[in-house]
Amino acid sequence: MAEATLLLDEVEQEKLNHDFNTWANAVLQAGDVSARLGAIARKRLPVWQSSAEAGFPQSRILYGECLAEGIGTTRDLAAAFEQFRAVAEADYLEGMWLAGECLLDGAGVERNRRQAYTWFEKAAHGEYPPAEFSLGLLIYEGAVVPRDPLQAAEWFLKAANHRYPPAMLKLAKMLIQGEEVKKDYEFAVELLNKSAQRGYVKSMHTLAMWHLDPLMGPPNLKEAYRLFREGAKVDHPDSLYQLGVMSETGSGMIKDEVAAAEWFVKAANEGHTEAEYRVGKYFLGGRVFSLDTTEGLRWLRKAALKGHKKAAELLDRKTRDDA
Repeated sequence: MAEATLLLDEVEQEKLNHDFNTWANAVLQAGDVSARLGAIARKRLPVWQSSAEAGFPQSRILYGECLAEGIGTTRDLAAAFEQFRAVAEADYLEGMWLAGECLLDGAGVERNRRQAYTWFEKAAHGEYPPAEFSLGLLIYEGAVVPRDPLQAAEWFLKAANHRYPPAMLKLAKMLIQGEEVKKDYEFAVELLNKSAQRGYVKSMHTLAMWHLDPLMGPPNLKEAYRLFREGAKVDHPDSLYQLGVMSETGSGMIKDEVAAAEWFVKAANEGHTEAEYRVGKYFLGGRVFSLDTTEGLRWLRKAALKGHKKAAELLDRKTRDDA
C-alpha cells in the first residue's frame, strides 16, 4: 500500500476523482461512456492502469471500462470483469452493477443471470439507479424470477425518481400502452420530457413520435421536427429516418425528395433497416441518385440479412432477372 500512496498524491487523487465523476455522470445520464472516457484516456490511461493494479476502486472501474470497450488498449472482457468483480466484492454499488451486466451478457465470464440478479438487487437496495433499472428489467422479463410487471414498474419508478433516463422511458412506454399498468398519458409525457431534457436521445425520439400520433392529440409537427433534429445531431438512426419521412411527405415542411434521400442515406449508414431498403430502391430506380445496380443490391442485401421481407423479395427478383 505504500507504493499506492506514493502513486496517488493529493493532486493525483483529485484528478482521479474528476475522472471517475466524468464516468459516473455519463452512466447516470445514460450518455456515451466510451466517448467520454476516450476523450481523456490518452493521457490518463497509464495512471488508471497502475492505480487499478494497486487496488484503487475508482481506477479499477475506469481501467475496466477501457478494457471492456478497447479504449486505448486491447479489448479484454475477461480482464474487465475481474476489475468489476473486485470492486463489487468491496461493496461498491457501481462495481456490483457492472459485474452484473457482464454476467447478464456473458461478457468475459460465463453467463449467469441469477448471479447478475443478485448483484443488481444488492446495488438496487443501495439506491443505485442503473441497478434499479437493470433489476426491473429482469423482473419484467421473468428471466430469473416469475414475471411481475407491477414490481418491475416499481423499480423503474425508483430509478426514474433518481432521474435515470432509461427508466423514465421504459416506465413512460408502460404507462402509454396501459397493458400492465394503468394508462397515464400525463405522467408518461412528464417522464419523457424530463428524460429528454437530460439529453436522452431515445426519449426525445419517443416524444417526437408522440407529437406525430393523432391518437395522442393534435399533431405538433414543429416540435417533432425539433426533437428529431436533436437526435440527428448524434446520428440516432430512427431520428435520421423520420427526418427523411417528413421531408419525403412534406410533413411540416416543403416536400423535398433530395433532402429525404440524404436523410435516408445517413440513417442507412447508421444501420437503420428500412432506410437501407429505401436507399437500395433509390439506386436501383435511378431516382435522386444515379442508377447504380451494384450499390442498390448492396443496400438491399444489408436490409434482407436483417429480415426485411420486401428487401429480400426485391433482391431475389433482381438477382433472377440478372441471371
